[in-house]
Amino acid sequence: MEFPSLNLLPYNFASSAKKLLSDVIRDPYSRIAQPSQDEQDIFPLALVSILFIVGWYVITWIRQPKLLGPHVGYRSWWEPTWILRLRFVTGARSIITRGYVEFKDAMFRIRRNDTDILIISNKYVDELRTMPDEKVTAIGAHIKNLLGHYSTVDLLLESNLHTRILQGKLTPSLNKFIPRMHDELKFAMIDVPQAEDWTLVAPYEMCLRLVARISARVFLGLPVCRDEDWLEASIRYTENIFQTVITLRAFPSVLHPFLVRLLPSWYRIHKNIATARRLIVPLMLSYREGIALGQDYTDEERSTLLNWMIDEGVTDVETDPDKMAHRQLIMSLGAIHTTTMATVHMLYDICAHPEYFEPLREEIQPVILGEDGLDKQSFLKMRKLESFMKESQRLSPPSLLAFNRIVREEVRLSDGKILRKGEHIAVASADILMDPSNVNDPEKFDPLRSYHKRQEEGESNKHLWAMTDSQNLHFGHGKYSCPGRFFASNEIKMLIAYLLTFYDFKYPAGQSRPQNFTADENIYPDPKARLLMRRRVM
Repeated sequence: MEFPSLNLLPYNFASSAKKLLSDVIRDPYSRIAQPSQDEQDIFPLALVSILFIVGWYVITWIRQPKLLGPHVGYRSWWEPTWILRLRFVTGARSIITRGYVEFKDAMFRIRRNDTDILIISNKYVDELRTMPDEKVTAIGAHIKNLLGHYSTVDLLLESNLHTRILQGKLTPSLNKFIPRMHDELKFAMIDVPQAEDWTLVAPYEMCLRLVARISARVFLGLPVCRDEDWLEASIRYTENIFQTVITLRAFPSVLHPFLVRLLPSWYRIHKNIATARRLIVPLMLSYREGIALGQDYTDEERSTLLNWMIDEGVTDVETDPDKMAHRQLIMSLGAIHTTTMATVHMLYDICAHPEYFEPLREEIQPVILGEDGLDKQSFLKMRKLESFMKESQRLSPPSLLAFNRIVREEVRLSDGKILRKGEHIAVASADILMDPSNVNDPEKFDPLRSYHKRQEEGESNKHLWAMTDSQNLHFGHGKYSCPGRFFASNEIKMLIAYLLTFYDFKYPAGQSRPQNFTADENIYPDPKARLLMRRRVM
């Protein structure tokens, strides 16, 4: 047996100590009962030295910074950590739920392939949500989750231009965009089967195209929003990023610089960026030239996210045409697929509960078919639809975790616990909304749950899909919550309302709601599932 720590001692002393230890381990009683003369001479010093080594190990262990919260998910004490990390890829839900049930008012740790994450109780959310980015960073956690250097989304670390425009321009102006979104939706129906007989459709791909078109109309305006190259690049960019990230997470970070160049998805990311530059840079330069020459733009021509970002850009990073094109793609990452997934989850849920088709249509059709047109007030009337959206998201959220933060400076919490610098923290947002102490009968799908709550006195303006609080964290909470969630809310309402008004849906015979997929903490609707669809006779 080897004792490497004894090599720190003088050679003759160390060799005697090693021999003594080896003999004692093989036959502890014989060596003590009949020590040799050499052993009698060396024994006191060897014993002191052994006690010194053991004491050194103990002191080192004691002085190590204590980690907040235990690691959860191990099936037994001997299970290797690398096995647990691999199991997290497809078994994240059970691992996180196990930790939440046992430590929901405290903290626990999960082991993802690329990192350990400290899951904190949502009781800490309110004191953390107001902390400045210099202490706890939300964007830093987002970039880390997406392996920003390899996925190319680390561009967001150079400027918060997109956040400023979404919060300061788009959200206050949502009402002016509703007619444009509706116009683009009607145009986008060219991608949807119009037969009055039942037709088998792929709802994920169908909704993906619809959402991409509507989003592009707001982001870029006509005519580029209908360019097939842009639609393809904006859709596939996100898919290529997630393929790259999930693959790289499975390997040690030291291998990432070499492995990433073997991934076809990584090359497709850069191809998507090249397409964006080819389309967006001329658009940007043309707009700048028009402004300089005093060209008279219409409100729709000038009021796009791209043009607002050109107008508001200040630094070299914000005004660089290549980076502006890249930034537009990154914004599509947050706008297209998450909105599509929420929409598809709703279609799956309503087909699983067809008794809610008519109650929703009774509320929706007067708005969609009315002569007044769609506006912000129209969407506020869709209270049952809003409730359906919220319940669908409760049971099928975009992620099991939310409120991701990286601790930049040591933080002492109100109860004295200390979050160490460099700690990655998050909240088990999905389990909070499946907790019987927070939601009555949480396993039940009750699409009018929020609708009934809003009937109570003083609750009429609460329980909305896009609202956040310490229990509803799917969009984060506080000043770093998702800046585009109000736009997404309008987009989903418009899309679902239109689809339910003009089309019927159901599952093929013998089929029911497809199971969701998970990849680490992320949740996805089954993209291969099929629905039957037909044009309604009005």
